[in-house]
Amino acid sequence: MTLRTRNDISLPDGAERDASAERYLPALSGAMCAELLENRSVPVSGLGMFTIRHLPAERRPGKEGMQYHPPENRVVFEKRDVAVADFVKMISMRMHLERSECGPLASVFPLFFKNRMREQGSVVFPGFGTLFSEKGRLGFETDALLQELINSEYRNLGAIALSSPPAPEPLRRKRRLPVMVAAGIVLAAIASLFVFLWQNQGALPVAADRPVTSLSGADKDVTAAGGDAKSGTLVSARDGALLEVGEYAVVLATFQRKQSALQERRRIMVPGAVIFIWPVTGGGKQYYRLAAGRFRSSGAAAAWMDSTGLGRDGKAYIQQAKRRVVPHGEEGL
Repeated sequence: MTLRTRNDISLPDGAERDASAERYLPALSGAMCAELLENRSVPVSGLGMFTIRHLPAERRPGKEGMQYHPPENRVVFEKRDVAVADFVKMISMRMHLERSECGPLASVFPLFFKNRMREQGSVVFPGFGTLFSEKGRLGFETDALLQELINSEYRNLGAIALSSPPAPEPLRRKRRLPVMVAAGIVLAAIASLFVFLWQNQGALPVAADRPVTSLSGADKDVTAAGGDAKSGTLVSARDGALLEVGEYAVVLATFQRKQSALQERRRIMVPGAVIFIWPVTGGGKQYYRLAAGRFRSSGAAAAWMDSTGLGRDGKAYIQQAKRRVVPHGEEGL
């Protein structure tokens, strides 16, 4: 049986068929790149689905301690059945072929992929990446230029060393004394603090187990200077401070550029919490923390992290303000 495409190119069975499919492989790879960049996914008959997945900034241990790594986009492969009609539609539009010409190619490529994986253990898509088999499982390595292209918005962002390591979870657990007397002392201290705040403020304070998401009625909320309404940062018209000395915030991520911090903030949804930019300096460089809440104690911040689930993956951590934090940075720098 002989299959024909444009210009009467014959695609016979066997080795000649594979050779013909290989000649079309660069054109198919270019079509896959175009489809991926436009729609963030591309179906390939006989293989599965290639998709762009966004990975948020995360905290990882390194040789010099904990580091924050910037967000990243990756191409992931999922082996599954792909409708031939979807594959034909893609190559028809991206390779500029007639539908009648795409049918033979759509039937040839799956056989070619199968033979190439069996004989060489991998299929190289020029400019797109390499699909390989390792220990019976399929893996995918994105082409370096394509990887840079899908991460162009995070270009020149590197890992940032954390100047102040977060309080580890085991440390917080050790502070929970398993003695009834200690529990009674803690409850009495909380009650005394509650009475003190009531007497000095003349109104109930915000509950200690949730972040300060609004100000008292005596103050007018205003947008932080140097920011904008999109940042969602609110400060008191009385003191203009984001954090006072000794207060705590939950740091979600750290960036070298303010614009990157603002972009990542749009991706993070934490209902009922104020997300703000906390400018800091370290090693003579300017950094921008993406922080949430305004807490009076680390315990309240930890309880809020547990309630939102942010503390489960180890990416967020608690930071105490050593200086008074204002929208343009920390006073006294």
